Amino acid sequence: MPKHTGRKAIVVGGTTRVGLAIAKRLVEGGAHVLLIQGRRHEVPDAAEQLGRAATLTLCAMSAGALTQAAAAHSFGAIDMLFVDAEPEPGTTGPGPYAVAVRALAPLVTDDGSVVLTTTSVDRCLPGMPDAGAHATTAAAARAFARALAVELAPRGVRVNTVSPGAIDTAAHDDTPAPRPATAPPPLGRRGSVDDVARAALFLAADATFTTGSVLSVDGGLGCADSRRRGCTEPEH
Repeated sequence: MPKHTGRKAIVVGGTTRVGLAIAKRLVEGGAHVLLIQGRRHEVPDAAEQLGRAATLTLCAMSAGALTQAAAAHSFGAIDMLFVDAEPEPGTTGPGPYAVAVRALAPLVTDDGSVVLTTTSVDRCLPGMPDAGAHATTAAAARAFARALAVELAPRGVRVNTVSPGAIDTAAHDDTPAPRPATAPPPLGRRGSVDDVARAALFLAADATFTTGSVLSVDGGLGCADSRRRGCTEPEH
């Protein structure tokens, strides 16, 4: 029997590159998935790629619209909630993702899970355009997730964050992907959106005693950047 048979999941930002990879993994595992997108579908053929086990819908990123969308598609209680916390261009601090999480978290069953995906680490590296702003929004998303983890802990709901970096993405939309780092990450290759999806599903389904954590999926890019900045312990 597939791993996620009988489970329900909502993916906010579900037709983004990472969101679609998460949805594919869920569908392959037997889950019933609702993908919610706040603007146009960034992958026009997402529905064809996912099949009948997934439903796509466009709606405003407001609490009322989100809960109405879930109700309209008979999504009452859900087991897993995935939210793309990539900020809107030119914004800092919690954005639409915070509204989405607040609106949909009450639907998550006791002992369920919430997983946020933050902005790519690549965008936060020195020399990247608006690196400071991207780093600020990523930090805000992580802080939001930690606070929510404490808030939902009495219900057994786990809240964690995936922090991707050095990820190759197909250009399905008009948002430029972060340029590659000047050197490959320590693992010697760039990752894929499926690598990010695997990590998100691990936090949602398998990491049953983990909450308030950030899982880096960057091939060691963050470690390499720390070394360049002299942030590692002295070698013996």
